[in-house]
Amino acid sequence: MDSARLQRSRQLRLRAFLAAVLLAGAGLGWSLFGIQVVRHEGFEARAQSQQERRIEIGASRGTIYDRNGVPLAVNRERYSLYLIPRHVKDPGAFVRAFTEIVPHPPDDLRARLGRGGFYVPLRRTVDRATARRLQEARIPGVGVETTRVRHYPHGRLASAVIGQVDLDNHGIGGLELQYDDLLRGESGWAVHQRDAEGREYPNFALPVAQPVDGHDVMLTLDVGLQEIAEEALQEAMASTLSRTGSLVVADPRTGEVLAMANRPDADPNTVRRPARNHAAVDVFEPGSTFKLVTLAGLYEQGLARPEEEIFCENGTYNFSGRRKPIRDVHPYGLLTVEDVIGKSSNICTIKLAQRLGDERMFDYARRFGFGVPTGIDFPGEARGVLRLPREWSGLSAYSIAMGYEVSVTAVQLTMMFAAIANGGDLLQPYLVRRITAPEGREVLRREGPRRIRRVISGPTAELVSRALVRVVQDGTGTSADLGLLQVAGKSGTAYKIREGGKGYAADRYTSTFGGFFPAHDPRLVVFVRLDDPRGEYYGGLVAGPVFKKAVETTLFTKRVPVDSSFLARIRDPQRVVQLASTASDGGLEVAYGPPPGRPEVVHAPLPPGSLRVPDFTDMSLREALIVASQRHLELRFSGPGAVLRQQPAPGAVVGPGTVVQVVNAVAP
Repeated sequence: MDSARLQRSRQLRLRAFLAAVLLAGAGLGWSLFGIQVVRHEGFEARAQSQQERRIEIGASRGTIYDRNGVPLAVNRERYSLYLIPRHVKDPGAFVRAFTEIVPHPPDDLRARLGRGGFYVPLRRTVDRATARRLQEARIPGVGVETTRVRHYPHGRLASAVIGQVDLDNHGIGGLELQYDDLLRGESGWAVHQRDAEGREYPNFALPVAQPVDGHDVMLTLDVGLQEIAEEALQEAMASTLSRTGSLVVADPRTGEVLAMANRPDADPNTVRRPARNHAAVDVFEPGSTFKLVTLAGLYEQGLARPEEEIFCENGTYNFSGRRKPIRDVHPYGLLTVEDVIGKSSNICTIKLAQRLGDERMFDYARRFGFGVPTGIDFPGEARGVLRLPREWSGLSAYSIAMGYEVSVTAVQLTMMFAAIANGGDLLQPYLVRRITAPEGREVLRREGPRRIRRVISGPTAELVSRALVRVVQDGTGTSADLGLLQVAGKSGTAYKIREGGKGYAADRYTSTFGGFFPAHDPRLVVFVRLDDPRGEYYGGLVAGPVFKKAVETTLFTKRVPVDSSFLARIRDPQRVVQLASTASDGGLEVAYGPPPGRPEVVHAPLPPGSLRVPDFTDMSLREALIVASQRHLELRFSGPGAVLRQQPAPGAVVGPGTVVQVVNAVAP
């Protein structure tokens, strides 16, 4: 009995044991099933994260070129540092070895090492020499990454237009921002394998996504003209102590912007804040340059004739509704309508504006593009202010006729002058003429004008142009006169609103001058604005000479065709210039004498069809461009500064069209 009970107890314990074993096995099996099947992907991902690291492969940002293929924004290598704490066996020795090459706070290094792991960012940028020394030192625990970053080879030249990128190579200003989606491209990636020691190496068996490089962008800007514009503007800024300034050069036949200079500016290679494009984003009251809107409207409506005489009240005019009389700078009696613009009489302009009326005044201002964006491909373009006639006071039409109670941009005024120059069409200005995909496919090509509307008729445009020629010949714009080479232009001077926004400051002005040349069949429009000049402030006196200097140089570097019967008196204070009128190519020939202090070199006669290379050394780029153009040579340059050396050498005998490569000192 006892033995039977004992046997039964043993069997029960055995069965319990076997049941426990089976249950444990089932549990283990279920766990293994969960690990290998149910949670397989999660554990695999954790294992891969410990053994692999995904590396971004940055796309190469597209290059920005000027209209002739000169690079303005390119890419170059940047070196950054990271730590691999798992590889550092002796933190003290590491800190000593590292800081001998790279100055860095030791406490910060120790703190970063304390984070552990395989990748801890340390420095975003180090120079190439430092990166090379670290690689040669082979210090365990520090790595060097190479990426491509933006570089602007011409420094501050056109910086407010080109813009710049941030540390992540994303556009943050100018055309870099406007076309960022196309320039940036798409980054790729690759996977690096880690071994048991944490060392990384590429594994080409793992997936790789190749980057797609950005598109290249070709601008309408001409580097030579840009240098000319910036030099002329910079000299004016220095002599007038203006707060800001801008100068725009455009082709009135197409709307292409050939140069757009701004001051102050900044070198995007060293300053991380984009320069401001004052020409496109700053608004101001234009003053007398806006009188052309009134004149064009009167001529188009048949409400005035150029030779018609208007009494200008001998310089003082009281009219109903105004507490203070309107005064002209000089007292005038009778003036023809044409001379009203030439002498810039405010009194007679108001009298003429009364003929036009509020609605037509507004209509012509809007036709010329004021109060709306021009459509230029630049981010943040200002639209200006042109209120509807129902919002005007009884005196608004008179103020607007004189260029007050309306705000504009330099780009808008440039396109107003362009519309007059091309015979009456308002065009859309643009800065980019071509965009090319990495494989060479063109995704954008702009050729010819983009006509917005017909503003005035051809005969009206001709009459307005004739008045602008008189402005330069014997009116308020004589400082822009080029002698017998006719140009058309108009000056403007406007009081600035007080800082508090109430009334006008008695001693602060906006000075402008705009025009085109040649006066007949114009090829270029130039507009200059100086903000708050000190001392002289009339637009004709301070902005007119800037226009003239830009026109003088641009005329020859661009070979603008003019009638050979004209003889231009081009004056350059730094160089002896002798002009000779010729009929060759229907244009002008310019012969340059040696600079002061440099002896004339006499050479033997040249073979027919050949010429000698002049000595460009020590010339400014502006001078070199002029000389090369007139000697029928093509000048290629490395930067905007003075010429340091050249190839071929001075005196070498070459043929017309030979390329002369010069190396420039980058201007500060």
